[in-house]
Amino acid sequence: MIWILLILFVFAEAFVQLFAAPSELWDHITRYVLRDVITQTVLLVVISSFCASLIGFAAAYIITVYEFKGRKIFSFLLYLPLAIPPYIASYIYSHMLGYTGLIQTVLRSLGFIRVDSSLFSYSSMQMAVFVFTITLYPYVYITAKGFMQKYLGNVLETARTLQKGPLQMAMSIALPISAPAIFAGFTLIALEILSDFGVVMYLGIPAFSTAIYRSWITLGDFDSALRLSAILMLFVLAFLLLQHQMRKSKSMGASVRIRPLRRIPLKGWSEVGIIALFVGIIMFALIIPVGQLVLWFNVSYLNIRWNQFGQMLFNTLTLSISVSVMIVLIALIIANYTRLSRSWLSVLSGKITLLGYSIPGSVVAMLVIFFFISLKRVIPINTHTTLTMLVFGLILRYLGLGFQNIESGMRKIGMKFNDASRLLGKNYIQSLVRVDIPMLIPSIFAGFALVFIDVIKELPLTLNLRPFNYHTLATQVYQYAADERVVESAVPSLLIILISALLLWQVIRWITKEEN
Repeated sequence: MIWILLILFVFAEAFVQLFAAPSELWDHITRYVLRDVITQTVLLVVISSFCASLIGFAAAYIITVYEFKGRKIFSFLLYLPLAIPPYIASYIYSHMLGYTGLIQTVLRSLGFIRVDSSLFSYSSMQMAVFVFTITLYPYVYITAKGFMQKYLGNVLETARTLQKGPLQMAMSIALPISAPAIFAGFTLIALEILSDFGVVMYLGIPAFSTAIYRSWITLGDFDSALRLSAILMLFVLAFLLLQHQMRKSKSMGASVRIRPLRRIPLKGWSEVGIIALFVGIIMFALIIPVGQLVLWFNVSYLNIRWNQFGQMLFNTLTLSISVSVMIVLIALIIANYTRLSRSWLSVLSGKITLLGYSIPGSVVAMLVIFFFISLKRVIPINTHTTLTMLVFGLILRYLGLGFQNIESGMRKIGMKFNDASRLLGKNYIQSLVRVDIPMLIPSIFAGFALVFIDVIKELPLTLNLRPFNYHTLATQVYQYAADERVVESAVPSLLIILISALLLWQVIRWITKEEN
């Protein structure tokens, strides 16, 4: 309960700031900046989330309903773009499409092809939508695929007997049935875009993240940045309430009888077309970005100061591991409390725990600093950015992710095994340690792995709360991009992707095992 009250106190500070006297800069922001920031943020979130959800739903539907060559391989590969941070993808594609990038350089070297540079021009919004679409669609792919594999078999056979076509089955049956799962994935994508800093900062899009950062760091107006954070949090809370209402109104009843799904075999041009579609998605989302990084690695590895790079890798791994372990332990305590108590307080505790994951990292960083400044009035502490503040902020940000996985695992095993152990003479703690926790290992590892992946990729929170001269792989990638040394970002970028992909692979194995 102490941690829950701490979370409430930290986030309440931003809303209190809305009623405080504004700074002189706030009038300028409301007149000339705020409208553009809201418009650009809403456009970016809506368009990107819609495009990513469309690809994720289409991929999940085809993988679930049809049988074709390479289906199992594609089913696995479609998860992996989650290992690529959007900001790294934006650096890669922006550089590749530039005048000195790989594409135009190769075309010019052919000699007999005239290169028109205008063909490769794009707006910042177009690039951001493309990057978010190819890196975040797996959120909808994961949620929709699991839902359709569980429930679509109930109605698919009926649709076939009524001679429904493939498009009719997808739009009139699969889409309405899996709408709750799709919207859950859509929500995750929207929250990821709202919390992004690297993409919008690099491309110069006036989103909330960049406005908060510039008000705080560039202009030194902490109060205005905090007000912008409070406004963004109001948008996030409204969006979460909308999602909650939609889930209540469209939830699938637990009593629905599940019928096994028989896939439809594809042959001929239909099979070729589907394979070409998935090859295209994997090429743009995975192979091209990783391939470009490998080419950059061959060019830049001699310029890397490996002793400093080793320190960055050590910082990244120790920070990610320690934060992930602490989150798993705290999540176990809270999930166990919500399992034992069915009161409104336990339900509220679970919801509050998820609040941090829905708030952008730059906002969490500001609230953590403001919290420590307030704490200094009671306890004499150092309010400069320290490792303690960074760890506290990361736990606050990602506790909900670990809690969701562990709480879901506890809900599946229930209390029956614990009760049986207690009948045999063990007390509750002994039963929890010897019976429940071993059964929860897949959920605990999934929570640990997903938190670890997010922490290793985290940029705005780490960038704002890190101690002086403390670098991680993510902050170093950002620094290289900010200094127009994108090629040299290959080594830290590849390491982030490799570590994330290995952990993601293990999580996918457990997801696939549960689905089958």
